[in-house]
Amino acid sequence: MANAMGTMTTTKRRRSLGTLVALAVAGGTAGILLVGPATGCSGSKAGAPRDGGGPDDVALVESAADAAEADAGDAQAAVEGGPAGFVFFSTSPAGAGSVGAVFDGTPVPAAPCQVTTVYGACVVTTCPSNSDGGAAPSAGTLTFAVPSLDGGVTVDAGAAGLYELGTPGPLFAPGDVLTVTASGGVVPAFGPQGVTAPGAITLTSPIPDGGAVAVPTSSDFGFAWTGGSEESAAVLTASGVTGDGSAVLVRCSYVAITGEGILPSPVLAAVRGLSQGTLGWGQANLATFDAGAWSVTLLAEAYGATPATFQ
Repeated sequence: MANAMGTMTTTKRRRSLGTLVALAVAGGTAGILLVGPATGCSGSKAGAPRDGGGPDDVALVESAADAAEADAGDAQAAVEGGPAGFVFFSTSPAGAGSVGAVFDGTPVPAAPCQVTTVYGACVVTTCPSNSDGGAAPSAGTLTFAVPSLDGGVTVDAGAAGLYELGTPGPLFAPGDVLTVTASGGVVPAFGPQGVTAPGAITLTSPIPDGGAVAVPTSSDFGFAWTGGSEESAAVLTASGVTGDGSAVLVRCSYVAITGEGILPSPVLAAVRGLSQGTLGWGQANLATFDAGAWSVTLLAEAYGATPATFQ
């Protein structure tokens, strides 16, 4: 089984967003991505994702190590990079989808989302329930073009600087070309920039049955799947909420075509005993481009999730 090897390191890097819905920072390597089910840092507790998707089910995307050969140094570089932005296309094959973006920019001290642990191909991120770092920089109006959205859709940033729009059905099919264009603001105009949509992976172990999956944290927890591509990353996640409402997310990435991976015990310890536990899995493709001085990551991901208890 593919393993997440490496020495555990602990970091305390401030994130630059008051609300963490979708965030990826280009760190100079291909495949720096991790995906997970929706959690939030905007003052409300995170909930388990619904199968039907929608705005509350946007995948939480965090930068991390290269999907195949990550190490702690690579992840550190990704965390410390900037100015950077992230644009995403996300779909649940059985439910709805979403598009969105956030532009990271200069770190905001009042936004204490932190990468707390790096372990091989895995990263642990913690976001306090109450953090207000002000609005993220704007790229003006974004236009998302997807075959399922006739003529595309335009999205403006909300009060926190986040771009987000849910769709009522699955957003894309494998192989679709997804593009985004920005009218420009603090972040210069760009686009159209595109990424190819991945297919979904199908878990063969564990097999979700709608009930909560019991996950022992004293040993590595293994996954197996079919449908992985050699050009894509498979991402495994575990998340939960602490007693004070902080969201904790564990994310590990693997080359999707290998068909297997683990959530290692040392990082599963971060979600042991937490409420609102969720296991997530997905397959993702990305592209990177520059908009002036900004490095922007464009990501498309197909994901699934199920309730879990971490024991």
